[in-house]
Parts: sequence; C-alpha cells; structure tokens
Amino acid sequence: MGYFPEAVAYYYKLWHEFEMDLHDHPAMEIMYVIKGKCQIEIDERIVNMRKGQYIWIQSNVKHRLIVHKEAPCRMLNLEFLLKDQGEHYTSIKELFHQNPALHELFNENNHYFLLKDDEAVYYTLRNLVLELDHHSPHNQLLIDNLMVQLLLWINRNRLELNQQSDNFHIKKALTFIHEQYDTEIKVDDLAAITHLHPSYLHRIFKTSLQMTINEYITKVRLDKAKMLLVNTEIPVTEISNYIGVNTSQYFSSLFKKATGRSPSAYREHFRQI
Repeated sequence: MGYFPEAVAYYYKLWHEFEMDLHDHPAMEIMYVIKGKCQIEIDERIVNMRKGQYIWIQSNVKHRLIVHKEAPCRMLNLEFLLKDQGEHYTSIKELFHQNPALHELFNENNHYFLLKDDEAVYYTLRNLVLELDHHSPHNQLLIDNLMVQLLLWINRNRLELNQQSDNFHIKKALTFIHEQYDTEIKVDDLAAITHLHPSYLHRIFKTSLQMTINEYITKVRLDKAKMLLVNTEIPVTEISNYIGVNTSQYFSSLFKKATGRSPSAYREHFRQI
C-alpha cells in the first residue's frame, strides 16, 4: 500500500514578540510568512524570513520560531504526515513516478528549504486550509488535488531556486576563467571559489554550457590566441605564455587540432583577408 500526505495541523497566527522552544515533530511543516518578518532557528543557524517567503521543514528536524517585538509576523502553517493511501486517489510513490524531481523535496538529507513564493503557493495553501476547515465528506478529492498542487508548486519554486543558484555559481566560475586564463586553472580552484563539490560543479557546468570545464578553458585560451595572432605582433613562440599553456609546442599542437592550421599559418591567412 502507498502513502499520501495528510494534514494534521493547520492555522493562521499573528505572532508578536515570541520565542518558541526548540522542538521537533514527526510531521513535515510549511511555515508561510503572510506579513512582517521572523526568524527560524534550524540546524544551528538563524534563517531570516520576510513576507512572501516560506520554509519547508522535514520531519524530526529541530527548529524554533523567533519573532521580535518591533516586527510582528502573520503566518500560515501546515503540518502533514505521510499516511496509508487509503481512499486517496493517488500515492506519493505515483507522484514520484510522474515527477521524479519531486522526490528530492522529501529527501531527509535536506533538512529544510527556504523558498520565495510567486503567489501560487499561498493561493493553493490558503484554499487547502479553507477546504480542510469545511470538514465535508464530499470534498476529499478536492483536498487531495490541492495537496498535490501544493507539493508541485513548492517543488517548482525549489527547482527555480536551484537553477538561480547554479547560474550564480557558473557565472562566478566563468568570471574566474576569463580573468585567469593566462595562469594554470584547476577544477579544484573553481570549486573553491564557488564553494561547490568539484563533481557537482562539473555536472551543472556541462548541463548549462554543453561542454566540460576543461573544454571551456581551452576554448577561451584558443579564442584569445586567435585574437593575439591576428591583432598583435607577439611572436608565435610567445603566445602560449599569454594564454596559460605550458609550452609553445603544446600550444601549436592544440591550436592546429582545433583550427586545422598552425598558429603561423592562421596568422598569415587572416592577415591577408
């Protein structure tokens, strides 16, 4: 038998000066800031939240809410458990099958996600809570559909945040490459400045640019070499020193493999055009 998320607690609350005790519970929790701002202590760090942001907290993760006197906060909270599928029209397993990326949302290794709403999450969460409050025997399908929609909207926000984060890290790596192409560049150097694991950086780099990091570095160096060959009088034997290639012989081999011409032939050809 499969499982399906069932709400066990849901409420609006205007918090004034308040510090909750550090606690955990079996239910997963969504805490949505409707107005004002607050802080969540989780994983021994303080997470700042403001209007339009919400946090997804996995089950059994210690956390607490902090609201300061000068900044009251109105929130909507939903807590839910994965329970036997019963009469629910689908299961979480089937949802994972239909949308594999959704599985990561429930990955216990990710203790929480701090996300920003584009109004779709709040709209769905609000409607879900309203339907739950009706206590009608005829609206279970609607409740289930709203729960599924909520999970899908939240997961979309998560994926969009990951994409933005990946783009930020890739941009940082590209800037480093374009500023340091004349020196030795190691993947570990790029991993260090982006604060990413080398294998993860490799993966998002290739997905974004359709080439490996080393292929991109080589492309930047050869593009720079082409410009120097055509537009400067730098001797061919010295070009390698300007683009971070160890020896003139290796540069010539690399250049000819990429362009079909030796550096000297390339310079001669394009200066005649």
